Amino acid sequence: MKKLKALAVALSFAALSTASINVYAETQEQKIAEIQQLLKKHPEVVDSLHQSLTSYSAQQLGVKATLDNYNEHMISPAHSFLGQADNPELVIYNVTDYNCPFCKKLDVALEELVAEYPNVKVVNIYTPLKERTTSLDYTTASFALNVWKEAPEKFASVHEMLLKKRGKHTKASLESIAYETDTNYQLVQSNDADRLLATNYQMFMDLGLRGTPAMIMNGEIIPGYLPYDELEQVVEKQLAN
Repeated sequence: MKKLKALAVALSFAALSTASINVYAETQEQKIAEIQQLLKKHPEVVDSLHQSLTSYSAQQLGVKATLDNYNEHMISPAHSFLGQADNPELVIYNVTDYNCPFCKKLDVALEELVAEYPNVKVVNIYTPLKERTTSLDYTTASFALNVWKEAPEKFASVHEMLLKKRGKHTKASLESIAYETDTNYQLVQSNDADRLLATNYQMFMDLGLRGTPAMIMNGEIIPGYLPYDELEQVVEKQLAN
């Protein structure tokens, strides 16, 4: 990936220095044509480009195989989700953690997104990385999953309060949320939640992800946080494909 990024920088510089080439080409065909012109002008990058694209292609095949392997797990109704689409045009798998500040920001943006795009569904793949060494029997994710399963009418309130907490959740903050939402019975260890979270984590590792948040759309992994305007552009592109 580093080589691919270096090449992109090199090509961008070449494009900017070549006045005869339109660097704002709108169509894929135009972009391919411009890349071909750039490669003719800069043949020294062809070998590294070929190697990088070959590696990228192999990596994508590995991602596809991994996602295919976890397909049944990903479509399980045990995962909480946002949106009301029974037959959504696009499903976004949101790899998230209630203790991750950028995950919380992305979750808020995703809530706004499903309100604006009723044909989009967001499935939460909880991966509580920051609580893997917790001394508690439960995690924020297991709490949320228990509520989703046993008291779904209270999930929205619990979800909102879990997102609003600044910094890492503690036993006291979780007990406070459970008390305010009358979900004390869900703030316990659950074998079902534990199994789901263990598989989430294994999928996270098998996909080669290094942190949260991350999104998966149509087999494509989009790591990191995106502000709403950029998120919307990505979603519109996915919907158009």
